[in-house]
Amino acid sequence: MTQEMKSGYPKTASILALVGGVIIILGGALLMAFSAFILPHLDYANLKPPAHLTPGSMPALVSGIVGTMGLFGLVSGVIVLVSAIMLLTNPSHWRTCGVLILVFSVMSFLGLGGFIVGAILGIVGGILTLRWKPPTQ
Repeated sequence: MTQEMKSGYPKTASILALVGGVIIILGGALLMAFSAFILPHLDYANLKPPAHLTPGSMPALVSGIVGTMGLFGLVSGVIVLVSAIMLLTNPSHWRTCGVLILVFSVMSFLGLGGFIVGAILGIVGGILTLRWKPPTQ
């Protein structure tokens, strides 16, 4: 039965999710690098900090927020990528992998979504996976 499922399985959905996951990971890694190496060294003199913060704490605040977004994008991308690989290797779990791909591709928008393109590719791959029906015997 597994051989029949592999022969009838549309690999386009898996490939789209795989590429989307890689792009989401790249976007998350770029955000994390940006928050670690660029943001702490910028001049925040024109920004007014919230009432309970000092002006000297603004670089850490901004860097922390962007770093958290990058980490969230990185984790979402890894989950999308692993789900796409599992879908390619074991298509009998197409529902679970499709739902994981779709949910974490949408959630990756909180971490820049892989420059938006990665999230869109993951969403399309997840939808195509969930629309696929296994061949009947």
